[in-house]
Amino acid sequence: MMHLEDIKKLAELARLDMTDEEMLGMAHDFDSILGYVGQIQEVSGSLNEDKRSDEFITHNIMREDVVSNSGGEYRDDIVKQFPEKQDGYLKVKQIL
Repeated sequence: MMHLEDIKKLAELARLDMTDEEMLGMAHDFDSILGYVGQIQEVSGSLNEDKRSDEFITHNIMREDVVSNSGGEYRDDIVKQFPEKQDGYLKVKQIL
């Protein structure tokens, strides 16, 4: 369980003005979150102990970064669908 002093310190660091009641509610929420993290750590630890855990571990698989279309291949289709054009450019509303 998180102590009220820890939550007060976190609130101060985050520059949040919280009442004691809000901090107690936050402590309850933190307990739920930390309990869930504990469950994940248990599962992760058991996978590391199991010799067959390599079957369940995923790896980031990257693809080659190659251009799959020729330059300007879709430009004409996009320009045809755009509502306003000016001098070969797509005209949009001013943002700032």
